[in-house]
Amino acid sequence: MVIMPRSDFWSGLAVVGFGLLAIYWAIPNYAGSNPFAQMPPELVPSIGAWLMVICGGIVVVKSVVQMISAKVAPFSADLHWDAVAWAAWPFVYVAVAIWFMTFIKITWFGPILIGVMLFLLGERRWYMILGCSVVPAVLLYILSVYMMRVGVV
Repeated sequence: MVIMPRSDFWSGLAVVGFGLLAIYWAIPNYAGSNPFAQMPPELVPSIGAWLMVICGGIVVVKSVVQMISAKVAPFSADLHWDAVAWAAWPFVYVAVAIWFMTFIKITWFGPILIGVMLFLLGERRWYMILGCSVVPAVLLYILSVYMMRVGVV
C-alpha cells in the first residue's frame, strides 16, 4: 500500500489553497499601500504566494502521476482517528493562541506560544527553545526601538 503520494497530494492541494487565499484575499486586503515606497508593499508577499501555488502544483501533479501508476485513490475509507487528532492538535493550538493574542500583545505572548509549542512537539534542549522563541522577539524589539530612534518608523 502506497501512502506518500496520497499525503503529498493533499499537502500540495493545501499549499495551493493557501497560496490562492493569499493572492486573492489576504494580500489585496491587508498588504497596505505606501505611495512613497520604492517597492510596492504587496510585491514580496505576492511573489511568495505565487511560489506557493507553483510548488504546491508541482507536488500535486507528481503525486497524481504516482497515484495513477500505483493505482491508489486520493481518498481512503481506512481513517486512523488517532493520527488525525495528532495531526490536528497543532492547528487547534495555534488557532486558540491567535484568538488569545487578540487580547494581549504578540511580543509578550509570542515567545511563550512558540516555546510551549516546541516543548509539546518534543524539543527538550533549552537553548533551542530560547533561541527559537525568545531571541526573535528580543531582536524585533531592539530593531523597532532602533528604527524609531533614527526616525524610520
